[in-house]
Amino acid sequence: MSITIHGIGLGGGITIGNAYILDKNLDDATAHKLEKHEIKAEILRFTDAVNQTRREFELLKTNIPKTAPAELGSFLALSIMMLSDSKISKAPIDIITDEECNAEWAIKLQADNLERQFDEMEDAYLKERKHDVIQVLERIFKNLEGNKFDWDNASKLEQGILVAHDLSPADLVHFKNSNFSGFLSEVGSLTSHTVIIGRNLDIPAIVGATHARQIIREDDLIILDGVQGVLIINPDKVVLEEYKQRQQQWLASKALLYKIRKDEAITKDGITVDLMANIDGTSDINEVTYSNASGVGLFRSEFLFLSNEDHLCSEDEQFENYVRIARAMKDLLVIIRTADLGADKNPSWNSNVGASNPALGLTGIRLALVEQSFFRTQIRAILRASEFGNVQMMFPMISSSWELKQALNQVEYAKEELADEGYSFNPDIKIGAMIEIPSAALALKGILSQVDFISIGTNDLIQYLLAMDRNDESVNYLYNPLHPAVLKVLLHIIKSANRASVPVSICGEMAGDVNLTRLLLGMGLRKFSMHPANILNIKRAILNTDLSEITNTVSKILKTENIERIEELVEELNANLN
Repeated sequence: MSITIHGIGLGGGITIGNAYILDKNLDDATAHKLEKHEIKAEILRFTDAVNQTRREFELLKTNIPKTAPAELGSFLALSIMMLSDSKISKAPIDIITDEECNAEWAIKLQADNLERQFDEMEDAYLKERKHDVIQVLERIFKNLEGNKFDWDNASKLEQGILVAHDLSPADLVHFKNSNFSGFLSEVGSLTSHTVIIGRNLDIPAIVGATHARQIIREDDLIILDGVQGVLIINPDKVVLEEYKQRQQQWLASKALLYKIRKDEAITKDGITVDLMANIDGTSDINEVTYSNASGVGLFRSEFLFLSNEDHLCSEDEQFENYVRIARAMKDLLVIIRTADLGADKNPSWNSNVGASNPALGLTGIRLALVEQSFFRTQIRAILRASEFGNVQMMFPMISSSWELKQALNQVEYAKEELADEGYSFNPDIKIGAMIEIPSAALALKGILSQVDFISIGTNDLIQYLLAMDRNDESVNYLYNPLHPAVLKVLLHIIKSANRASVPVSICGEMAGDVNLTRLLLGMGLRKFSMHPANILNIKRAILNTDLSEITNTVSKILKTENIERIEELVEELNANLN
C-alpha cells in the first residue's frame, strides 16, 4: 500500500530509490528462523557485540572529561557491570538456542521480558533502572555485525535514500562523502544547522517528516520530492511514472539556469552585486566553481572539527585545509569564520555540553575566548594560510565591541608568535565580525570602528530578536524574516555599515531566498553569501531587477507594521521576478 507523508522540503529536486535506515533500534527487530548449523555462528555474533559494547564503555570511562557530571563515571561502571549479568550476556544466547532465531530477535524478546519484570516491581527506584538496562541492550543490538551503520559501505547504490529519526550536523559531514541520493528525517526545523547544511548539499531532502521512521522499512521504494516536501512510500506504477517525468523536468530547469552561469550579477540599471558562496570544506569547491561565485563569503571552519570526531585538528591540519581552499579559489575572496562550535554543533571531544539553554551558552566566540589555546591555534593556521590567497578572517557571535577587542588581541598575539618563529603571513589580513546578536546590531558603531567588514547572520539574529529557539519545532511558526522588527534591524545594520564605508553582506538563509532578493537590494545590500546551489537562481532575479522600479514598494514595506500587509507587498514586489 502506498503512503504519503508531508514534511519540510529542502530543495534539491526529486529522487527515487530504496530506503537505508540510519538508526536501527530494537523496535526494528524481526524474527528469522535459523538452521541448526547456523546457531553457533549467531551466538558468536552476539558475544562479539557484547564484547564490542564493553570496549566502548571502558573507553568512555577512561576518557571522561574533567567537567563531566560526577554521575557519568558511576553510570558507565554500572553499564560495564550489567554486561556481565546473565540476564544480558547469557539469556539471549539461550533464546537463540531454544528458539533457533537471530540475535536481534533474541535481544528483543529478552528486552520485553525484562521490561515486564521491572514494571511489576513496587520499588520506585528499581523501576527507574529499567531504562538503564534497556539502553545497554540497545547498544548491543546496534553493535551486532550488520547493524552498525557504515558510511563508507560501497554497496550503497547511488539511488539509496537515507532515513533517520534525526540527523546531526556531524552526520551530514559523513553524508556529503557518501553515495546517497537524498535523505529524510522525522525531526527538523526550518533554520536548524542540520537544515542549513542539508540545503547546501543540493540534493533532494526532507525534514520534519513525522512518523516516517516508524513506517519505512529497509529497502522500501521511496519517492522523495525535496521541492514540495512530499514523501511517497511504495508508490504504485502510475505515481512512479509521474514522478519520473517531474524528475526530468527539474533537471531541465537546472540546465536553463546554467546558461547564465558566466554572466555578471548586474541589475537592469547597472548595479553590480557580489554573489559569494557559503561552504563547509574543500568538497564544496567544485560547486562554487560551477556557480561562478565571486568568492567564499563564509567558510564554516567548525566542520573541520566535526568531521574529526576523535581528535582536535592540529594547526598544520587546519593550515593545509585552508591553503587548499585559498589555492582553489585563486585570487578570489575566502572568508574563514573561526569555529562556531557549541549549541547543536559539538564534536565528541568538547566537554562544554549539557547547558540548559545552549543557544545562549558557551558557543561561538565565547567558547573560543574560554578555550584560548584552541582559538590561538586556529588563528595561527588562518594567518599562515593568508600567504596563499585572498584570505580574510571573521569572528562569530560577537555581542559587543569589548568582546571583539578580546578576539582581536588574540590575533595580535598570534602574529607576534608567528613572526618570532619565522612564519610568513599577511600582516594586513582583513578581519570581520558576524552581526547576529541584537546587542551587536544596536551597538554597531563601536564594532564598525574595529573591523574591515561585517556579515549579517540572519538565522541567529532572527532567533534572538524574536525569542524563539530555531531548533524547537513547537515554535517554528514564529520564525519570520519579514517580521517588522527584523526588517528594521537589518535596515539599521546595512545603512550604518554603508555610511561608515564598511562592506556588509548577509550570509544567512535570507541571502539565498529568491523571494527576498529584491527587498534586500532595495534596502541597500550589495553583497550576498549563500549555498552555491542558490547562486544561479538569485543571479537570475538580480538580472531581472531594475532598482528604480522597486524603490517605492520597498519603501512601503519598510514603513509597514502589519506582517500580513508586508507579505502582500513582497508578493507585489516580486511580480514578474523570473
